[in-house]
Amino acid sequence: MICTLCSALLLSSAPLAAETAEPDGGVEPGAAEAEAAADAGAAASEPTEVADESGVTSQVASFAVTRLKDSPAVVTVMTADDIRSLGARDLVDVLNLVPGFFFGVDVQGVVGPGFRGMWGYEGKILLLVDGKEMNELLYSTLQLGHEFPVDLIERVEVVRGPGSVIYGGNAELAVINVVTKGLQGGTELFVSADYGQLPGARNVASGYARRGGSLFGRYVFDSVPGLSGFASASFHQGQRSVRDYVDNDGARGSMEGSSALDPASVQFGLGYRDVQFTFLYQHLGMSMLDGTGPLTPVTPMTFDSLHGDLVGTFRPTERLEIIPRLNFTYQLPWRTADTSNDFYYDKAVWRGRGRLIVRWAPLDQLQVTAGGDAMFDRAFLQGPAGLGLQTRFGDSGAINYQTFGAFLEAYSENPIVNVAAGARYDHNSAVGGALVPRLVLLRSFGPLGLKALFSLAFRWPGIENLNLGVDLTPERTRVFEFEATLDLFKLARLSLNFFDVGISAPIVFSVNPVTGAEGYQNLGYQGSRGVEAAFRIRGRYGRAAATYSLYFQADANNIANYQVAGVYAGAPQHRATAAGTLLPLEWLGISPSLTVLGPRYGFGPPDAQGTSTPFEIGAQVMANLFVRVELPFARGVSVGLGIYNILGTNWVYVQPYDGGHAPLPGLDREVMLKVAYSFEPTYSE
Repeated sequence: MICTLCSALLLSSAPLAAETAEPDGGVEPGAAEAEAAADAGAAASEPTEVADESGVTSQVASFAVTRLKDSPAVVTVMTADDIRSLGARDLVDVLNLVPGFFFGVDVQGVVGPGFRGMWGYEGKILLLVDGKEMNELLYSTLQLGHEFPVDLIERVEVVRGPGSVIYGGNAELAVINVVTKGLQGGTELFVSADYGQLPGARNVASGYARRGGSLFGRYVFDSVPGLSGFASASFHQGQRSVRDYVDNDGARGSMEGSSALDPASVQFGLGYRDVQFTFLYQHLGMSMLDGTGPLTPVTPMTFDSLHGDLVGTFRPTERLEIIPRLNFTYQLPWRTADTSNDFYYDKAVWRGRGRLIVRWAPLDQLQVTAGGDAMFDRAFLQGPAGLGLQTRFGDSGAINYQTFGAFLEAYSENPIVNVAAGARYDHNSAVGGALVPRLVLLRSFGPLGLKALFSLAFRWPGIENLNLGVDLTPERTRVFEFEATLDLFKLARLSLNFFDVGISAPIVFSVNPVTGAEGYQNLGYQGSRGVEAAFRIRGRYGRAAATYSLYFQADANNIANYQVAGVYAGAPQHRATAAGTLLPLEWLGISPSLTVLGPRYGFGPPDAQGTSTPFEIGAQVMANLFVRVELPFARGVSVGLGIYNILGTNWVYVQPYDGGHAPLPGLDREVMLKVAYSFEPTYSE
């Protein structure tokens, strides 16, 4: 019925399939996972050992197929049951319960993630949906907040650390892989609808937080073994807040009706045995009144992307797999089509990508993976240059880049110490090459598990970074991590992770205060070190989890634009969460959750000398409660009611550098009703 929140490892009461998602979007979860999810209701009432993970496998942090507890990275996984039982509304709610993450506001009112104190929104954190890279290709950013239908998510896998050896140039600090309902599983029909109201709104009609629905269908052709197809669609409307936004010039404007977040997505796919084709269209419509500088009129802005994927798995022998993949992406990010608007921007970008992976198991204790990537990018103007924010690409209206890469990884599982060692080399036609190695050692001593990790990572400049920058080079990142995990009384688990991260020559964004022109340059050094702790316990009538994150700036930090009061701007130095599900009845789940942020600091309006004045936001608490009922008299129907920000905290997003954006209101108090229906004839009696 309702699975628990995962902290450092996936701790499911039912094993998953023997194969999960390729790190690049290859093999999706098998039918056994769908059966496990369908049987979760029965499993929820049985106390299961936390350490029972013998069937749980993952490839999100490695090319090798490993048990999740032996994954060569610090990994957090939240399943569909975790997400639904806790009433998560979007990826912000999900990632709020993952150690290390925080959220801030950037230019034009967008919200994005930071990690371990450092701002990761632009190119440092990679977001994948079924292995498809969702960061927009012009600036490499990812926009969060009501962005993707959580009802269609099977699980979210988070690598809390670098992933450049596996994924390349946008996986510098962390990787978020969203696995959705897709081809694998039995025939199924799923429908959901939700409506959220913001009690603080001035008018009921304009005070909705979200409204919309999702539809998913999968059909398995029994007459043709191995053939299946699926389709899904989701359409929603929402808004960021109904409070007032006050910019750094003191101008005030209501966000009610002026902070739209309207997402839509369409997916479909067809698979035959080990060959699959999938398509994803993702849309996010926004309205903005909070551009950098004086308060602006409400401005519409859209992000659109289309992704097509073709992947096959071929097994010449039992010990050899060959996985080719072709991907095409077309995007229209940051689009403001009105040429008279100061934020006019109308550019398109596409990427064609081919990947080949060869996985060989010469011994039972050894997996070797090798392969290569080829990416071809083209960006071009769709309207006139010189208006609003629309600039040319150099001396022309288009630009082309090529990137070629090769990778090698070996994973050895043996009685002495498990070892994962790998390296990747990429060469980009604009900035040259980058070589990154990785070494991970893993060892278990009964209930105690230890991991030691060393990685280098990098971040390529995005297309617009290069267009607006001068002599940019890739960022270079060095990461040390050590994780210890202890199973207690078979029903509880404690994990501690110590990290030290350093970024050399990060690509820094700036705005000319006179002309308003954007620019990028490589500057100095950024780094952080700290600890992340997680504890979880489960039993017959419920389960609970708690996390704590602490970071310190590295001593060598020397970029003043990101520092205020001795810490990173916008990032809470202390962060704690607690969440759980009480199961008094088999069909009833009661799930409170709590997020506590320590003080945050930001840059306010400039003083008489033109220097930005720092400000402090004291410690804040976000308390939520979600109740979910699976109707005993209507099989497959569930109803959920949630109250969010119960305490009415004045929750805001702070810009994590001195960029002129005042704190942005968000996550108001909300009451949400959710209804869902799932019909699976395969499992019906």
